Amino acid sequence: MIAKRILLPVLLVVFYFSLYAQANLPHINHVLNRISCGDINSFYRKLFSLKIVDSGTVNIVHIGDSHIQADLLTGTIRKGLQDKFGNAGRGLVFPYQLARSNAPADINSSSNVSWEFSRLAKADQQIQEGIAGYCIRTNRSGAMINLNLKTIYGTEQLFKKCKFFIDHDAAAFWTLTTGDSDNSFTLKDAGSDSLIYREVTLPGAASSLLLSLASADTMRSFYGVSLETGEPGIIYHSIGVNGARYDQYNQTPLFWQQLPALKADLYIISMGTNEAQAGSFDEAAFTAQVTLFLQKLKIASPNAAVLITTAPDSYRGNRSNRVLQQLNASLYSYCIKHHIALWDIYRVANGYGAARNWLRKGFMSRDRIHFTPKGYQLQGELLLNVLLNGYNKFKSNY
Repeated sequence: MIAKRILLPVLLVVFYFSLYAQANLPHINHVLNRISCGDINSFYRKLFSLKIVDSGTVNIVHIGDSHIQADLLTGTIRKGLQDKFGNAGRGLVFPYQLARSNAPADINSSSNVSWEFSRLAKADQQIQEGIAGYCIRTNRSGAMINLNLKTIYGTEQLFKKCKFFIDHDAAAFWTLTTGDSDNSFTLKDAGSDSLIYREVTLPGAASSLLLSLASADTMRSFYGVSLETGEPGIIYHSIGVNGARYDQYNQTPLFWQQLPALKADLYIISMGTNEAQAGSFDEAAFTAQVTLFLQKLKIASPNAAVLITTAPDSYRGNRSNRVLQQLNASLYSYCIKHHIALWDIYRVANGYGAARNWLRKGFMSRDRIHFTPKGYQLQGELLLNVLLNGYNKFKSNY
């Protein structure tokens, strides 16, 4: 027991110094770098159980906008948590290149055909977006999706279990092969989840897959795949959509139908930047959409903990965004009122006007809305430290 009590503080020190290995960092308010307004103790309880029994998985689903789609922030957190609690897989991925969008650095996809596509932030009324907030579809026989996981952080990414999100009546039309095997598999029903996903367990670990559409008498859609190791640990699903807002997720019914399949123990919600591009802030309309979103989460995963994050300061025009300041203040008050856990990166990063400092020091991109890779990594390490410190405190009082 003594050894276990020493391990976590040492880990926290390592991440603390990774934040400050560089000189000339933007200002960070460390006193505010914590969870406020509510708690995520049910999630910490699952982590504690995972650590003790070394069995099962703990599932985190991080939902957001373009800050999340690139997986720089979330990838940092995934790596830190999996180093501590075990790697149960990469989680949900999507072939973004086939939808002509930017992909995380560790995902590469290609095809022999062009696909129709849509994303929920710029929805095509003829196409339903699914669990990744995107959809690609085709009616061309022989169409292929080639998906590869690249080595990241010096570690080869492998999976042994695949959960495919496709049309509920299309399983027999898809054939799977992997780059590490000559075996082929027809996607099959997955018991009670047969209308949501199709599952394949591979005979050995793989880092790539090839999905082929044998025949297509009608349009066939692909919404994403969860890649898992089958080992105990953390699965950190990242769902980010460029340009997304709360209301756009709320208006995407298939997303909510498929979301329960991820069996979330913790949801992290990171939006607000796109809502703040409006000329003025309508607090009643915004909080109504947040409330509806949270109600839908409760239906999808009644026992999951929820952590909301504010959006970091960014520009609108040639100065910091006043609407974003008002939106984040409203979100903070909302979380206090409803006892919802909040990580306030807006204030942690020093609030209104902080974007100028982040931009000057190379942590914000030149569009003055998004961040550079090291800017997202810094935010990811800040949130990772919050989660690990919270777990450490929970463990010491358990």
